[in-house]
Amino acid sequence: MKFYLIFFLVFLSGCGTTAMNYQAKSMSISEAYDVMDEMVMTQHSNWKPDYFVITDKYLGWDYGSKSSGTVNAVAYNNVVFGSSSSTTKKVGERVYFYKINGVQLYDWKRKFKQWYIVSLTDENGKVIKHVLYTRSLSNAQKTVDALNVILSDRLGIK
Repeated sequence: MKFYLIFFLVFLSGCGTTAMNYQAKSMSISEAYDVMDEMVMTQHSNWKPDYFVITDKYLGWDYGSKSSGTVNAVAYNNVVFGSSSSTTKKVGERVYFYKINGVQLYDWKRKFKQWYIVSLTDENGKVIKHVLYTRSLSNAQKTVDALNVILSDRLGIK
């Protein structure tokens, strides 16, 4: 029993997310837009959107479309009778600037590997959206810097 408890605790220590303290640095607003585009669009394919946009009101992500379909066919005397149906959904996501209160950098262990997550938070500190997943601390910090500049430009958040 003791062995299983130790194994379980070691297993859990390989996973987990911890908020990191990071003081954002300044950059120009045009550089912030470039950094955001590059970081979001070059992250790991598991989290990379098909499209990312920053407007005057929101940050937007699109993860493409999801399709599903069914086909039924019957062949009789060299003639095929069939029916099909298909559903296509556009999957889009927006986070409006007025809902964002801050940016948080997290340290994350996934499969015993070090990752960093940059997240948008609301007024209660609750995560609204994870914006970036990366193995590079410097890329995560640049993303925090860029988001803070953009939010400051849009809302006056420091």
